[in-house]
Amino acid sequence: MELRDVETFLVLADELHIGRAADRLHITQGRVSQLIRTLEREIGGPLFERTSRTVRLTPLGEKFHDGARRGFGALTSALTDCQAVAHDVQVELSVGYMPSIGGKAVTRIVTAFEHRYPGFTVKLRAMVNFDIGSRGPFRPEDTDVQLVWSPGGDGKAVEAPGLTVGPVLHHVRRGVIVPSGHPLAEHRSISIERLAGHPLLSPSNSWPEELQDAWIPPTTPSGVPLDRLAEDIPSMAGRSTLIFEDALTSVARGHGLHVTVSTALDRMSFPGLAVVPIHDMPPMVVVPIWRTSARNTAIRSFIETARDVSFNVDD
Repeated sequence: MELRDVETFLVLADELHIGRAADRLHITQGRVSQLIRTLEREIGGPLFERTSRTVRLTPLGEKFHDGARRGFGALTSALTDCQAVAHDVQVELSVGYMPSIGGKAVTRIVTAFEHRYPGFTVKLRAMVNFDIGSRGPFRPEDTDVQLVWSPGGDGKAVEAPGLTVGPVLHHVRRGVIVPSGHPLAEHRSISIERLAGHPLLSPSNSWPEELQDAWIPPTTPSGVPLDRLAEDIPSMAGRSTLIFEDALTSVARGHGLHVTVSTALDRMSFPGLAVVPIHDMPPMVVVPIWRTSARNTAIRSFIETARDVSFNVDD
């Protein structure tokens, strides 16, 4: 039994979709099916019930899954530890994250990862700027993996050539930051329709148009245009990249409202400002991103751990 066969089984058991499993494994859908058939022949029975529309585990598959997940994790951990010993090095992984995601949640993931894979050590750093624009989220001096916000309810908004976008790790409702005395601040939540007629700060004009439109759509669902300002937040602050604090000061100075996440002020208090949840926009999600060329065991193991650890700091 090959480790690759078991890994393919576990990924398909997680996704229950051959296409998504193939994307995660960076192989073709046909190769996924081939590896599963090989494993089923070796075990002696079907592990999945597959139709043209659904994939689900059989009772035999569920039984194999329970043991395979524990065994695969132990083998991967042992392999990593032995590789580190053989090379007399501690495998190091650098992880960056947007501070508004929450340092406590990210620390929880990193701690779980280092506990699960003691052969790895993580260098964790908050990313000062939020530039995920025309040059992409990565530059050569940046980290191995970054945890970033992606608007639109999935990771498509931050896709870029040479970049792999991992699975969605967390969903957060959208919100708009307004001065405390603003009429919208009186509401517990609002529809995106209520943003019409209010000037909205542009996060960064360097971002691809698709990303800008996912962050703030050109129109409301009913077709009313939204007033996204021509000058972006970095230009207002005399910078080239987006800094969250600059967005807050721009709102405080009356330049416009900032469409972001409903938790934006939970971790960074700013007297005189309030965040109003928007109940009918697709959520902002947290996704891991990394250079496709850098895919390795450390990155894959970190992403698997991140999928297993809750972002809810109250858990």
